[in-house]
Amino acid sequence: MTMTRRGLGLGALALGTAAALPFTARAEAFAVRMTGQHRGLLRADGFAIATYHLNFVTSQQATSVASITARTRLAMVMEGPDQALMRRLTNEAYADLRAQMEAAGLALMPVEETRTMTREAGLEELPGNQEIAGIGPGITIGAGLKRGWATFGPDAAPALEALRGVMRGPGLGQIGAISALNPLNRRPEMQGKAALAPSLVLDFARMDAARPGLFGGAASVSGNVAFGLLAESQVSAVKPARMGMGTPGVFRVRDSVFSPTRFADLVQGGAAVRAGPSFSDTIDDSYRAIQRARGDAVVIDVPVWEGLVRDAYRGYNAAVVEAVRSQQG
Repeated sequence: MTMTRRGLGLGALALGTAAALPFTARAEAFAVRMTGQHRGLLRADGFAIATYHLNFVTSQQATSVASITARTRLAMVMEGPDQALMRRLTNEAYADLRAQMEAAGLALMPVEETRTMTREAGLEELPGNQEIAGIGPGITIGAGLKRGWATFGPDAAPALEALRGVMRGPGLGQIGAISALNPLNRRPEMQGKAALAPSLVLDFARMDAARPGLFGGAASVSGNVAFGLLAESQVSAVKPARMGMGTPGVFRVRDSVFSPTRFADLVQGGAAVRAGPSFSDTIDDSYRAIQRARGDAVVIDVPVWEGLVRDAYRGYNAAVVEAVRSQQG
């Protein structure tokens, strides 16, 4: 069940919401499939889980521009889950992956040995074991989507700087993820083993922006509140070989998976968002810029959302284990 916002032309918005029904927590199976794995990368005598990034999309903005004076914009901001809860869920997700791999008969390098190895290999950890990013300023030509996010790593295997770019969209960050674990090629304890670094991306809304065509039409944006496990979720991996060389690679979630479970209320205009470049800010009597842009607050029912996160990481972890297991023997 989803709640939808749409905007047309200069930004006139209409709100359609589902009937007011009580939230219901229930176990849900996320049918996740992986693509891109191969034996040269994953066939190994054992595995090291270098880190586990859990990425929560926390804000989204869709913009469509018809002309200098005709544009529409829709923003949604997630409210409710705090960082302490997100960190706890990250630790749970990492522990669940280790448990599922061990249950599948896949040998794992001990936790402390793995962290010592990654540090000695020079893999830099994210400061504070987190990255918090909001919707920044910028200029939209045509149509575009922006987002903010919160990334955390488990306490026992902190988030890595080399994987920071994954959430910044297609480009160098995605390419860099392929070789992120290459420093482990020089570690003697990795001979015959493969290293993995999962990065799971969870969303709270589906948004779209469309610009007018060559023969007219309106600039439009739309957004649906929906919990999703995104296709950009991936696993960076490396299989070291002799002479400090190895096989790097990435395997990914084949398709995004969204849940029909209702987990939030939509409050129109209930959240503050960045207004954009400084020249568009409102100036007060003391000549200070005041960002007055408003967005919709997606107010999370935390217990239901928390259950969806657990269902999602279990489904994702199961797909990772199956992808690895299928390349053995």
